[in-house]
This record gives sequence, structure tokens and C-alpha cells, in this order.
Amino acid sequence: MRKIVLGILTILVVFASCKKKQKDPWDDTLSSGLVQIACDENFKPFMDAAIAVFEARTPGAFIFPVYANETEVVRLLITDSVRFALTTRDLTSREYADINQLSLKVRKNLIGFDAIALIMNKANKDSLLSMPNLKKILTGEITEWSQINPASSVGTIRTIVDHQTSAIVRYIVDSITQKDPLTPNIYALDNSLEVVEKVMQMSNAIGIFGVNALDNAPDDYKKKIRLIRISNEDSATLENSYLPYAGDIHSENYPLWRPVYVLLSDPKMGLASGFSIFLAHEVGQMILYKSGLLPITDPHNKQVQITDEYPR
Repeated sequence: MRKIVLGILTILVVFASCKKKQKDPWDDTLSSGLVQIACDENFKPFMDAAIAVFEARTPGAFIFPVYANETEVVRLLITDSVRFALTTRDLTSREYADINQLSLKVRKNLIGFDAIALIMNKANKDSLLSMPNLKKILTGEITEWSQINPASSVGTIRTIVDHQTSAIVRYIVDSITQKDPLTPNIYALDNSLEVVEKVMQMSNAIGIFGVNALDNAPDDYKKKIRLIRISNEDSATLENSYLPYAGDIHSENYPLWRPVYVLLSDPKMGLASGFSIFLAHEVGQMILYKSGLLPITDPHNKQVQITDEYPR
């Protein structure tokens, strides 16, 4: 009889608990509970490492990431499917209006800076590229590798990006071509790993994605590609061209970089806020640095000077 009574009480407790969860799905705290977050897929290696450390340091906290292109990440935030989104841009005025209709406010937190990496097949020896020539490639003014190096026999330049609605395409249009129409020789795939695989197969290809995404590629993949050095000058030389490393983002020697934001719509300081605080402080910033990104603090926890949200 006692077992039956206990069984009934257990069922009632579980039922009451389920009703409570259905009534308030956001019942997490700063350091406990379960929360789903959205993250640009370019930052998966960094986010996986950060979640592993945060959960190890915070018993009772469980974070489940959704990795997607930037458009989908923002959609999840403004529909209140998640209350934490890692992106490289702020919301538009229309997106702010949409989320305000849900009686939510978004807080934008700068946590670091990311480089845009260009990769090529190791069979191609032309691994130096100037910004003016890069723009001409992306707009179709330059279509053949021989226009960059007359001795090249690689052929037509094929430019590959991770997704047609990714933050990379937006960056190309906003920061490199500056709204000029893009060449039809740009091909969009489904994710950054597919970009690496395609560049491995094509000696004439250029792949473009966030540098942290390269950590997702297997080591044997990395042996078959090379990073392209980029120069701010009209003519690229070994002396004036740089790779997408954190130090050269900080010095602005490497020209292709962008801010990394956490967008929060968490009204009651729950686990999404707790994780955001972790990313902005010493341990989270060290993980970001070790992932090849530039933190807003240096590895010794001294502030990097930020002017209008850009490193100086």
C-alpha cells in the first residue's frame, strides 16, 4: 500500500513539475538550469570549448548550442526561441521592432574580434593578395589567376563561401566590395567544412570564412590547403602581407576582421546572462584568445584600448 501511495505522489510531483515547466520555460538562474543558445557556425570550435569549461566550472548548468548561418541565428533570437545569440553584427531597426513586440529588450555585448580567413589549394603558389585585387576578384574585374601572376597556369578563379545568407557574404558586400555587385563566380555551400573540402579539390579556388572555423577541419585537411596572406597595399609582397592572427588584427596589419557580439534578450538574468558574463571575463577571454580570436582583454587580463568598438 505504501508503495502505491508513494507512486501516486511521485506522479503528482512530476505532473506538477511538467506544468510548471510548461508555464515558465525560462526557469534557469545565472548559474543553474538548462538553456539553448544560437551561434554562428563559424565560431563552433570556440563555443564548444567555452561551453565545456563553463559547465565544468558551474555544476547544474547545461547549455545546448544551435549552430547555424547568421540569418537563422538572428531569427531564433527575435522569435524568442533563444535568448542568447553569438553573431558579428547588431540587430537592424526592423529586428529590434520585432523583438520589442514580444516585450523583450536586447543587450549587445562586445566580447572580441574575428578575422576573415582566405584559403587556397597548396598546388596554387600565388598566396599573396592585395586588398585592391581581392575586391576586383569579388566583383569580377579579375577572373583569371594569370591577371594576378602572368606565370600562373591555374586558370579561372573560383571563390567559395560557407552559405549564401552567412555573415561572410554580408561582410564581403559591406566591407570589401562596398555594395558593388558581386561576380557570378562566387559559389555558396552549406558550411565552412564544405568550403575546406572544395578548396582541397580545386587548385583554382579561394575559400572565405571566419578563421575560427578552420579549427573544425581535420588535421589532414589542413595539410592540403594554405592561408592567403593579405596586404593593405596596392601591390602585395611578403613584407607587407599578413595572416589572420590575433596580433595582426590588433595592430590592424591584417585588414579583414570584424567584431564578435553576444546579443542577449534575457530579462531576468538567467543562465544565458551568466554564460555571457563568463565569456567577457578572464577565463572566457583566454578561451577566445586560444581559439585564434582577439579578446577585448589581452592574455594577461589587461584592457585592450577600444575606440568605437574597434581595437587601437
